[in-house]
Amino acid sequence: MSFFSRPTRAVSHPPAPSRVATAPAKPAPDPDAPAAAHWKGTFSALVALFFTAVTLHGWRPSEIACYAAICTAVGIVVSIAFDLQRGVRNLQRADLFAILAYYFLTLFEFLFPQSSFDKMLSPESTIDGIRVCLLGFAGLFIGRHLLIPKRQPFRATLTHEIPRGWLIVIFWLSFFIGYSNMLAAVHLDFIEMIKWFMAPRFTQPWGRERLGNWSSLLYELSMLIQLLPPLAGIILARRRRYPLVHVALVVAALALTLFYGFAGGTRNIFATFLVTFLIGYSLALPPGRTRELGALAGACAIVMCLATYFMLQFRDVGLQDYLAGKWVPPPSEAGQKKTLYVDYNLFSICKLVEFFPRSHEFLGFEIPYQALIRPVPRALWPDKPTGLTMSIEDALNVEGLTVAASFAGEAYMSGGTVVVFVIAIGLGAFMGWWGSLASPRNSEIGHLVYASGFFAAVITMRSLFVFTTALLPTAVAIILSTVIVRTLIRHAHKLLRRSRPIPRMPPGPPQPVRRA
Repeated sequence: MSFFSRPTRAVSHPPAPSRVATAPAKPAPDPDAPAAAHWKGTFSALVALFFTAVTLHGWRPSEIACYAAICTAVGIVVSIAFDLQRGVRNLQRADLFAILAYYFLTLFEFLFPQSSFDKMLSPESTIDGIRVCLLGFAGLFIGRHLLIPKRQPFRATLTHEIPRGWLIVIFWLSFFIGYSNMLAAVHLDFIEMIKWFMAPRFTQPWGRERLGNWSSLLYELSMLIQLLPPLAGIILARRRRYPLVHVALVVAALALTLFYGFAGGTRNIFATFLVTFLIGYSLALPPGRTRELGALAGACAIVMCLATYFMLQFRDVGLQDYLAGKWVPPPSEAGQKKTLYVDYNLFSICKLVEFFPRSHEFLGFEIPYQALIRPVPRALWPDKPTGLTMSIEDALNVEGLTVAASFAGEAYMSGGTVVVFVIAIGLGAFMGWWGSLASPRNSEIGHLVYASGFFAAVITMRSLFVFTTALLPTAVAIILSTVIVRTLIRHAHKLLRRSRPIPRMPPGPPQPVRRA
């Protein structure tokens, strides 16, 4: 070794990185992303619907309907599973609730034994009716992707924060105006109004006349009751922001409204109350309270299933007589096994497919025209048409009853399967567009507007004729919230003008410095 040579040191190298490939982490769902259906879920649902329509089989009508109910439910569940990839809040969409409502009205009851259904139809008629029903599902699934705006509509109104007191004011204005017609009919006797809630349907003194007049305009104000459940859901979800007295009064008003919907015996009204309450609650619920929302959703589902069974029994005799034990099952139901019954909308669809166009020509534009002009008061239009030339009850040869056939049955009366598909696509497109109004940046007034639209989305699945009327409270909410927001902005601008800083005086000439 040389004298000038340096001793070598052992150099330690870092361990070589492992070459094992790791899968990239899945990106978390964007909380600000607009609510929208996943196209893979829609494709899966359409495949399930097509498979169901092609493979329909069975010896008895109830077996065929049960097969369709199971296959369609599988398609809907798979579609929801894909939607969940974008977060739980992506399920708060009007199109999804409309599809679930349509399924509940047409096929859900056939998941349970329906022996009486076998005596009503032939297997051939059942298959034809189910295919029309499935076409309605396909239109709703496809249409929800066709009208998605790039920007949130009404953004300036829906995202502007308002004072908390305004929401309480809107709630009680809707409460007193909505119930004013009923209170006026019983001379402001609140207890008497509750008793009339429990009377048989269509016997209440505040019922609307068939053709209507100027006095019936007061009856239309009762539609503001539809705003109470979503408002109550928003307030209760953020109950810590409000005094306890206000929260207790809102709970009491909500209980009265739910009792009003339940005692009336009209299940679609009660269902929409629960849905709009749940949507308002879920939209306003702060993050981190998922269990609370899940428990509330489960409770609402159980309540709706129980209500579906009991409301059917007392709706003709009234809740008061039913509780007193005066209800007797009709002879046709005596001795039959108890099962879940919704409304047999599928039966009505099948009979309409048999009747049109074999026994009567299609009604054409008559049904959409009636749906469009329905909100116009007869007091303003005395010559407004009084009804259809051929109603569902006439086609089914039924007297003294109101028969529902869902929007698919009414659309078939208008022009057959093509019109069913076109109207279903139109409704689906509107529901998809309405979903673009949802945003995590929405204020409480924005949550109210969005949640109130679910009333029209759900109830329209039962009948096209109520679509335009059911949208009126939502239109009122949009107009009222726009006026409030503009008023607040104008008031804020005035305050800014008044609070301008006082201008400073310019500095004077320099003063001479005195020396001691």
